[in-house]
Amino acid sequence: MLKVDLSFGSNFAYQNAFVEMHDRSHALSLTLKDGKNTCTSDEFPVGVFHAFEGKRLLAQLKFQYDYDEKQNIVTVCGTDFESSDAMCLKTVPEGTSEYCNQRTSSGGFAADDLMHNPHWNYRTPLMPGLEDVLKKMARAANESLIAALKKVPGLTVKVRTHPPEIAPEDYNKLLTVYRDKKFHGLYEPGTEYGPTDDLFTIESVWGGTVQFNFQEKFANVIGSTNDPKIAGLTWIQLWAKQYGFYPTVCTSYQFNGFPCGNSLVGGHVVTGTVATKVPAGSNSVYIFPICVQHNNDDKVYMEALKYLNGIWLKNYMGT
Repeated sequence: MLKVDLSFGSNFAYQNAFVEMHDRSHALSLTLKDGKNTCTSDEFPVGVFHAFEGKRLLAQLKFQYDYDEKQNIVTVCGTDFESSDAMCLKTVPEGTSEYCNQRTSSGGFAADDLMHNPHWNYRTPLMPGLEDVLKKMARAANESLIAALKKVPGLTVKVRTHPPEIAPEDYNKLLTVYRDKKFHGLYEPGTEYGPTDDLFTIESVWGGTVQFNFQEKFANVIGSTNDPKIAGLTWIQLWAKQYGFYPTVCTSYQFNGFPCGNSLVGGHVVTGTVATKVPAGSNSVYIFPICVQHNNDDKVYMEALKYLNGIWLKNYMGT
């Protein structure tokens, strides 16, 4: 099991004749179990619902995660990732079943959350701005969760995100073609494709981001040369687009005296000390900036020394 403590929620005060939100921080302790699960926190007070017999307003955090205890890898949703798996702040007047859900990037499903609530509904004109307050609280909770996970010694943290923004005119360039369920190549406009050909977009390739630990060991993926280049970019350009700067040195610069060069690529890598072939469909392939010399040498392993953040690919070379 993985235990993590987070703190969030200060500076989110709100008050009118109907509801009052406390201006205080909230400290929670969560336990994550091995496998893909839903984490639900204990209830904690966030305010008072004056319009409903002065009942306390309670809240609960709920989100899905995937924790591989053996590999010590955890996967959670990013704060801007739109998914039913994302962090959800559930609020309910104490002693009632009138709940509302507020997610980090969307309000939830109003037809399910609100239609049967005779009292608690923060999306009416009677409570202007309260939805924004609760959304900020949910986002703060998720940011605190990710930050807390990244501080756990030895833990590799994968965060589900949307791909970097790509211009509409470039979108066709990211299409990949699979023939008979195997990677065939990049989509070429004007080419006639057959009934066994399938087209896939960036969403079928992009998983999100990953943070390695300092000095975490990793090695090359054998046979990744034909892996599709998203959006017509080289992998290192995609890495730079995600993190907002271009790398200037190999992630494993001169580790064990290795003669790193100045030319960099976005290397397909796996954790561990042995270069290996990875089966199609794997979710454990990552992109890190490495020098050409490291990329061409499968007999050595590397360590994360200069950059700890990378890209993780889902369904590697699969369909």
